[in-house]
Amino acid sequence: MPSISMLMLFTRKNLKQNRNMSAPVELPELDESAFRPLIDHLSKHNIQMNRYRKSVGDGKSQCYGMVRKRSLAPDLSRQSWVDPKLHHLLMKFALVNVPISFTSIQVNDSLKCAAHKDKHNQGDSYIVGFGPYTGGELKLKDIGEYNIRHRPLLFNGSEIEHETKDFQGRRWTIVYHTLISPAKFPMLRSLEDYEAVVKDDEWCIAWRRQGEPVVYLSKKNGLPHPLKGRKKTKELPPVPDHDPSLTRAQNLMIQARVPSME
Repeated sequence: MPSISMLMLFTRKNLKQNRNMSAPVELPELDESAFRPLIDHLSKHNIQMNRYRKSVGDGKSQCYGMVRKRSLAPDLSRQSWVDPKLHHLLMKFALVNVPISFTSIQVNDSLKCAAHKDKHNQGDSYIVGFGPYTGGELKLKDIGEYNIRHRPLLFNGSEIEHETKDFQGRRWTIVYHTLISPAKFPMLRSLEDYEAVVKDDEWCIAWRRQGEPVVYLSKKNGLPHPLKGRKKTKELPPVPDHDPSLTRAQNLMIQARVPSME
């Protein structure tokens, strides 16, 4: 039986999109029932805090699917094997509702995004909001504001600056998008290589490679971290320009000191 990922890949290879990629497109409003499985899960499993999206701001925001790695080719996000059931729910939602191809899914929990562009994305993104909130329109610079609660929007976030308006309540958004691989590290694997499955009564990610046994990824057994095994460098304390309690010769000696190579 074909996996959700393979069905989505087949469907989108046969999907023709004859439109201006830069022009936002509002899609039909979805029934609240479409979000119920996601709300049930996210209400019990909080999205972790993210302090690395400098252009967006700190908040509960994590990426599932394929992500960029330090000094490595993009690969499956740690978040996907830490919470494989959520990965499954996101892919299942996409199979029914998302009309574009994608590599990654950003999940935001009550995050008020500052004005920014998605510099590592390409092409259209699919965004929709859900949860018990009011306000929180998506503002596209020089274009307008969109109520995305249950109302999906296609827009090119790499070209259009966008931000979140003020809101009240708990507001989740999911953003399906396509990642740009760094020039030095082209993408070697794809989202279709990974599928959330139940094994021994627990959710995990099945990593399938042609001619090799299936590897099951979970919180206890994930892909290696790109920084694992590297030694942390010690930062030397700052050297003062001048210490009035020392002689001129002593100050010169301190300023000329060479950092230890240990």
